[in-house]
Amino acid sequence: MKLAEFARASDRDYRALQQRIDALPSRQALRFENCELPAGCLPAQATAGFYKESAYYVIFLEGSVRYSGNNRAMTALSGGPHQFFETFCKMKRFFQALPSDSVPAAQPNEITPTQENDLYDLDAVVNMDKISPPEKSVLSIPDYTVIQREMEKQIMGQEKAVATIAHQTFLHISKRSPRRPLSLICHGPTGTGKSETAKALAKILSRLGRNTYTTVWTELNTFTEAHSVYRLTGSPPGYVGYDDAPVFEAAVHNPYTVFIFDELDKAHPEVLKTFMSVLDEGRCAARKELADHSREYDFRRCIFVFTSNFCLGNTANKGKFGFARTDDVENLRVQDSAVEADYREEPTDNSFDTLTQRIYRDTEAARKAFVETGVLREIASRFNCFVEFQELTDEAKIRILAKQVIATGLEYGIKLTHIAAPVMQSLINASVAEDALTVRSYKSVVEGYLAAAFSEAGTRHVGQSVRLEGSIDAPVIISP
Repeated sequence: MKLAEFARASDRDYRALQQRIDALPSRQALRFENCELPAGCLPAQATAGFYKESAYYVIFLEGSVRYSGNNRAMTALSGGPHQFFETFCKMKRFFQALPSDSVPAAQPNEITPTQENDLYDLDAVVNMDKISPPEKSVLSIPDYTVIQREMEKQIMGQEKAVATIAHQTFLHISKRSPRRPLSLICHGPTGTGKSETAKALAKILSRLGRNTYTTVWTELNTFTEAHSVYRLTGSPPGYVGYDDAPVFEAAVHNPYTVFIFDELDKAHPEVLKTFMSVLDEGRCAARKELADHSREYDFRRCIFVFTSNFCLGNTANKGKFGFARTDDVENLRVQDSAVEADYREEPTDNSFDTLTQRIYRDTEAARKAFVETGVLREIASRFNCFVEFQELTDEAKIRILAKQVIATGLEYGIKLTHIAAPVMQSLINASVAEDALTVRSYKSVVEGYLAAAFSEAGTRHVGQSVRLEGSIDAPVIISP
């Protein structure tokens, strides 16, 4: 069959297709093999598939397909592994936007059934009104403690921050119909693992759950001008960059996207204002028509992670704040006829807070500190959660250093199963002596002292498990 046949199918054919997709068991797809692609595609044939994931209808082409034509729908289908649609009607409009071959006069709006293509009017064969699709299994959603344990394997020394992120993420992915995306601000000193945590989140969610999350990384230190906001939403017609894909377009290809925006504090205020509608409504207007003919980005199932070097946790114990806004909220005085009352903050014991209470208390304290840095109050209120990353302890730094030694060995094709204590101690001393600025600097220390030994071992022990013995001046890599 031809892919163009989907573009000219009748409403009856589309209803039959929707019924077949809805009736599919979990994790199964409806495939049409050897589907002939429109002119300009390489290869000329591919397998087209359909399935339903959560509340989305999905279409995909198996294998790598290149398209040199001008049809925007075909460009999107060939450029992304999967195309997600919130409703079947939107997927139908996407079909109708695909290149359509000339229609034979005898069959203007029908798909001819063949052995490979059984997409035809099922109502003529089976009374679909009397058939009930199989009950869908409950979505596989990992518990937040599972997410937390997986994150702690990769993020060292930030147990409190990891617990907060895991809990908030679990609450978001548990929603059947979220109204807005999850937004997190990871704040704290540089080199404490904020960016690493954000990058690890998408991989962990993809591995544990049933949805595949993709990561889009954006450095906001390059968004220092007001016009740079167009790189997020797209440039207006006639302006430079109109034909470039904006950052937000990633949500069109995969609604389960983790957007990472690094160094929020360096972005222009106009850029922050753009996030107001995105984080509050879960939607944002697109500058040009999308592949499904809509002009709106949908972020409701996305996760936004912002990092900032602001230390917003220092004001957490300065006092409570709420609906009243006065210069002295701790001594707010109210008089009503003969009634007089003083409202003063009482010391509170937070040692028995639940995780939810702690997250709320820390978030509101950090939000207040965020406003005090000069951020507009209406912008600060849009973020769901503020996550504090604290200075790493010496023990955490040692574990991170060991992890980087192992990761460097893997780059050379060797797997370290043991690192001798003298080698580790020397690397620690070298990091202190050379005044490594952050844990990122440990990478250069490891490369400087061990790269030569790893390179030589990579030719003799490639793919093998080895032990790192000797000293930092004369490292020896041997098979166990």
